[in-house]
Amino acid sequence: MRNETRTFFKGFVGGGWLNGGSLDDEDNLAGQIKFSDTYSRLHGDGMVYGTMDIGQDFTLIDRNASVVVSPFIGFNYWEEPVDGYGARCNPDDVGGAFCGPPGSVPVPFGTKVTNNTSQWSSLRLGAELKAKLWNRLTLRTDAAVLPIAYLWNDDSHFLRSDLGPVPNIEDSGSGWGYQLEGEVRLDVTDHWAFGAGVRYWYAETNGESSFINLGTTVELKDFTSERFGVFGNATYRFSTY
Repeated sequence: MRNETRTFFKGFVGGGWLNGGSLDDEDNLAGQIKFSDTYSRLHGDGMVYGTMDIGQDFTLIDRNASVVVSPFIGFNYWEEPVDGYGARCNPDDVGGAFCGPPGSVPVPFGTKVTNNTSQWSSLRLGAELKAKLWNRLTLRTDAAVLPIAYLWNDDSHFLRSDLGPVPNIEDSGSGWGYQLEGEVRLDVTDHWAFGAGVRYWYAETNGESSFINLGTTVELKDFTSERFGVFGNATYRFSTY
């Protein structure tokens, strides 16, 4: 939505999915002695996200607004659950005493062994650049820094009875990141437009991991989320002038 002062508010919600992948789960004793290292196959549930921005338009080239730059401030929420199935033993530091020989499969790949649900809430500072290529075709790019990014992550190990009921572990922390995207948009009417593009998001943090049922908290180091994908959308523009 834009008004006569060229101040705008924009937002979107969306979803996606994870098509395959793998998880290496490493567990360490004091002194970083790796006593377990397993490989699992990943299946994604539904990724959901939403963004709200407020900003100001500035025309760079000609009175017809062929090129417009729009600095903004906003908020982004991003949640992604993934399930890990099966366990294959990788080499560790204790000769496979807990898992088994490297390459063995103590848990078949049809059995769900873990779930990881990460949630990021972030402040966005950035700018949008729009360049009109033809009468109804626009190229749009968007770049934002996430100077503050809060993480909440639930880690559930379904076969680890020693960790108690799920979720067994809760991770939390405050970090940073950035988000980039590019889109080609076709204006169908004065209000409706359809677009397609690519998007890259990155966020990282340190913090703490709480073993809920054990009453133990340890330092969380280098929790990173990174996503790249294509998207399509339908846009409706409100105008107050």
